[in-house]
Amino acid sequence: AAPVVARTRGQVALYAPDDGSDAGVLGRVTPNERGGEFAAGTPFVPPVSFWHALRPRDERSSAVLRAFTDEQAADLLRTAVRALAERQAQVSAAKAADEAAGEHGADSGAATGSAGGSAGANRPVVPTADEVVRRIVTRALPGLTDKRLLVGVTALVRTTVQIADAVARFVTPPVEQPKPQRKRTEGMFADYRPEHGDDRTLRAAADGLARMWGSWGGESQWTALRQIRAVNHVLSGKPADGMRLAERTRRSPLGDGWHSDEHTVPRMGMTWPELLGVLRPLAYRATVPTLPAAEREALLLLFEALAEGPLAAPGDGIREIVLGEPYDKHRQRERAGQVLRREGRTVVVLGCQNVDMARDRVNWLALDHDPAGVFGAVAHFTLEKETRHAPALPAGALPAVARLTRDKGAPPWQPEAPGDLAAATGHGVGPLQATVLLAAQPERLDAGALATTGLKPRQLDAGNRMLNSLLATDRAALIGALLPDDPAELWTAGPDTGAVGRVWSERLGALVRLPEDLAVTLDGLPVGSAEAVLNPERTPWLSRTTVQRPDKNGRLVAEDPAAVPHRYTLTGAVDALASLAYALPHGHPLRAALPEGLAAVRRRLADPGLLLDLDVEWTEKGGTTAAELRKAYGLPATGGADAEGTTRIGAALVLRPWHGDRETVLVRPAGLTGPDDAVLGLLEGLVGTARGTGVRALRTLLGDELARSVDAGLDPAGAEGSAQDPTVSVPALVTEVARTQGLSEDAAALYLQLLALPDPTDRNCARWTGWRPARSKKARAELAATDLVVEARRPRAGRSLFLPCGWRDLKSPALPVETWKEGLYPVGEGFRSVPLLPVPELFTRAWARVCDRDAPAYEELTTRARRGGRRR
Repeated sequence: AAPVVARTRGQVALYAPDDGSDAGVLGRVTPNERGGEFAAGTPFVPPVSFWHALRPRDERSSAVLRAFTDEQAADLLRTAVRALAERQAQVSAAKAADEAAGEHGADSGAATGSAGGSAGANRPVVPTADEVVRRIVTRALPGLTDKRLLVGVTALVRTTVQIADAVARFVTPPVEQPKPQRKRTEGMFADYRPEHGDDRTLRAAADGLARMWGSWGGESQWTALRQIRAVNHVLSGKPADGMRLAERTRRSPLGDGWHSDEHTVPRMGMTWPELLGVLRPLAYRATVPTLPAAEREALLLLFEALAEGPLAAPGDGIREIVLGEPYDKHRQRERAGQVLRREGRTVVVLGCQNVDMARDRVNWLALDHDPAGVFGAVAHFTLEKETRHAPALPAGALPAVARLTRDKGAPPWQPEAPGDLAAATGHGVGPLQATVLLAAQPERLDAGALATTGLKPRQLDAGNRMLNSLLATDRAALIGALLPDDPAELWTAGPDTGAVGRVWSERLGALVRLPEDLAVTLDGLPVGSAEAVLNPERTPWLSRTTVQRPDKNGRLVAEDPAAVPHRYTLTGAVDALASLAYALPHGHPLRAALPEGLAAVRRRLADPGLLLDLDVEWTEKGGTTAAELRKAYGLPATGGADAEGTTRIGAALVLRPWHGDRETVLVRPAGLTGPDDAVLGLLEGLVGTARGTGVRALRTLLGDELARSVDAGLDPAGAEGSAQDPTVSVPALVTEVARTQGLSEDAAALYLQLLALPDPTDRNCARWTGWRPARSKKARAELAATDLVVEARRPRAGRSLFLPCGWRDLKSPALPVETWKEGLYPVGEGFRSVPLLPVPELFTRAWARVCDRDAPAYEELTTRARRGGRRR
C-alpha cells in the first residue's frame, strides 16, 4: 500500500498507508496559502488543479531525503533536542543579565536576537530556535542544498520535537508537588478574615474622620487589617513573610547600603495610613453608644491590629512618605509590598500612589520607620511628600479602649453632656452641634440612636452642616479631646467636656461663628461661606495673595492655590453677606462684622495680579467666548500672546491657551472701573443667564446695593429688632400705607410684608413682629377683606394671603413666590431669593411701585375673535 492524498475541509492531507483516520495524517497543506508547518519552504501552495504541472525542486535533495534512514532521523531529533535545551539556557542567562543591567528591549533582543539583529554591543546574541535546528539539519544532511527544502525540513524537525515532548509529558506520571503555603501565594495573614473586619465596614466606621479609598467590593476583602498586621510585623524587626518579591525588583540594586527583604507584605487594597492621624477620635468613637455594633467591632479589631507593633503610637519614629522614581511602562519594577532596610531603619512600600505620565515618574506610598527619628534619603528615590503623625494617645490606650469596651460594653449616654460641652466652648458650638460631637459626628443614626441622643434627622443634618464649616483637623481634635487620658473614666465620669473647652480656646477661641438658632433659620445658606466672610483673617483666599504663572503644559497655576477665589467662592460670599444682612436683626452683634467681610472681599479683588476663572468659556450660542471677544475688540482670530502665552484685552480681560487651538477667558477684577463696567455687560450678554452667575456675583460685590445692605442696622441710636417688621424699620411708611388704603397699622404692616418680602410665611411674620396668634389672625382677617390680596391655599407657601398676580411654584430649596416680586430681587429655581437691598429700602421701593400704578395685578389675556361658528 502507498500513502494516500485526499482533500478534506478545504485542505489537502497526506495519510499513512491503510489509515484514513485523523491519527493517520502525515501532513496537510491549504491551497492558496503559505505552506505552514508541513511545507514551510513553500511561500504559496497552488490550487490542486495546477498540481499536474508541479516538478521536483531539487532531484538530488529528494534522493538524499529518501535515503535518510530511521536511525539517522532519530539521531537528528536527539541532537536537535539537546541543542534547543542549550539555547533555552542561553536565553535565560541573557535575560537575567539584561534585567540586572537594566537595559531596555532585552525581551525582544537578547532572547530572540540573531546574528543580523540589532542587539547591543555588550549583550550576548542568542540565535533563534529555527537557526539552531537549521544548523543541526545542515550537518546531518549535507546534501540538502535547496534553501526551501532546508526550511521545510527544519520546520518538520521542530514540529516533531514539540510533539515528542508533549507526548512524553502526557505519558509521564505527574510528580506530586508540595502544596505551597497560602502566605506565599496570597500574602501574609491571608487566613485572617474576622467578622466585621472587612474593608467596607472599617471604612464606614472611620467615615468623616479619615478618608479611605480603594478596595472596591470591600465587603469581602480584608486588605486594610491584613496589611496593618503585616506592616507591624516587619516594623518590629521580623522579615516579611508573604509572596516572593518579583525577580526583576529583587535583582535591581538599591544603593547607599539599602537592601530588600526576599518576600513582601500584602499590597495596599484600601488606603489606611490616614487613620494614624486620628487614632484618638477613633478611640472615642468606638465607645459611643450610638455607634452600630458592626462598626464598633471593626474599630476594636483595628486597635488590636495596631497594638501588635509600633503603629499603635506613631510618634517621631514613623512617617508617611511618597517616594518617586523614573517610570518605564515596559520594564517597570513592581514595588508594592517591598520592604527596604538599612541599619535599623525600615521602609515599607504600601502600594502605588500614582503614575505621573507628564513627568514619566511613578510615586509609591510608603511608611518609613526610624527608631532614632533621624530619617533621611531612601536609596535612589526622591522624597515627593512627607506626613508626620504626632502621638495623640498615651501608650497602651488603644488596647485599653478595646479591652474595656469588650468587657463592659459602650458607656451610657450622658443627657447633661451637650449642655456642659456648649458651655465649655463659650457657646462656640450650640446644643445641636454639641450633641453631634458627643456622638462622634456620625453622618446618620438609626431610630434607636436618634432616640438616645434626642435628635431628629433634620437636627442631625443641621448639626453636621454647622460643624463641617470647621476644618477637619479641628473637628477631629474636638472629638478626640472627649476621650480622657484614662479611658476607664468614660464609664464613670463620662466624656471630658472640659478638655474640649481647652482645645476650643487654643484652636478656635477667636473664631466668629454663626449662632446655631440663626444657622437653622437660614436653612440653605452654606455655613462655611458665612463664616469665611465673618472671619476674613482666617480665610486663605481673603487673607493671602499669590502669584499665578503658567506651568510647563501652559496651564495657569497658583503658587498658593488656596489663595485664589473661584466662581463658587464669589457666589458663596455674595449669598452669605446678603443672607446675613437680610436675616440678622438690627443691633445684632454679628452685623458689625459684615462691612469688614465685604471690605476684605473687595481688597482681594483689587489685587492687580489676581485672575479669575468665572466659567465664561462658552457663549450662550455654543461658540467660544474668546473668539467673540476678539471680534468685539477688533483683534485677529489668533495671535497677540506675550512670552507667557497670555493675550490681554484691555485692562480687565485675559485670554489663555485652552484645549486644542481654543482659548479660555479670565477676568482681572482690578482692571474693572466698577459694577457698571462695559466688560461685565459684554460677558453677561455673551454667556447668558445660565453661565453668568460668576459675573453677576462679581458685579454685586463691586456694587452699592450690597454695601448699603451690610451697613444697615449699625447705628447705635437706631431702632433694634427685625428689619422685616415694618413698624420697626419704616414706621412712617406703615402710617402712610394705613392712611392711603384705609387699614389699621397692623394690617398695613402685614400688607407691606406680603408686598415686599420673599418669605412672608405666617411663621416668619409672627417671629419678626413678635405678635401673639390672636393679633396676627386679626390683621390677616382685616387684610383679607380687601381687594389688595387674595386668600388661597398653595403648596409650600406657608401662608394663606397672596398678592393678586401670577405665581411661581418653585421647587425646594426655593420658596414659591408671586411673579410681581421678580422686579425686586432675583427669583428662580435652585436658590432662595434674598434681597440685595436693605430691607427698609425694599419696603419703600415696593410701595413706590404701587403708587406709580404698578400694583400687583393679573395680566389681561387678549385673544383674537374666532371666525364663524362651530362646524357641525
